[in-house]
Amino acid sequence: MTDARESADHVSVHLTDCGHQDAGAVFGVLEAAFPEAGPPRSETSPGAPGAGPMIWCMSVDTRTRLGEGAAQPGTTPLSGTVTADLFGAADPVRQVKEELERAFAAEHRGHVSGEHEMELRLRLATRTAS
Repeated sequence: MTDARESADHVSVHLTDCGHQDAGAVFGVLEAAFPEAGPPRSETSPGAPGAGPMIWCMSVDTRTRLGEGAAQPGTTPLSGTVTADLFGAADPVRQVKEELERAFAAEHRGHVSGEHEMELRLRLATRTAS
């Protein structure tokens, strides 16, 4: 069983609308910034085998953050856009969001705040040169 402090520092990251390579690129950024991130896993939505969208999941322990800006700014290419849903306490979710925004062009697609947790949706894409 995990204690309340441990679970409060973890962010569940769910990626959709992408293939294995793009999920790996996003998770690589998170693993570089948060070295104790849990191993990624994939799940398919309910329905016939092989049908439906793939969901890529990872748990990030924000206590292991290497420091703000551990991710290389804008150097990770994606083949298209990726939807990232972040679930957890507000400050840990903010930390994960900062690292993703550093590595990718990120569009805020909404959030839901609860009493102790929040859900944040981002649309990630390759950052274009300005």
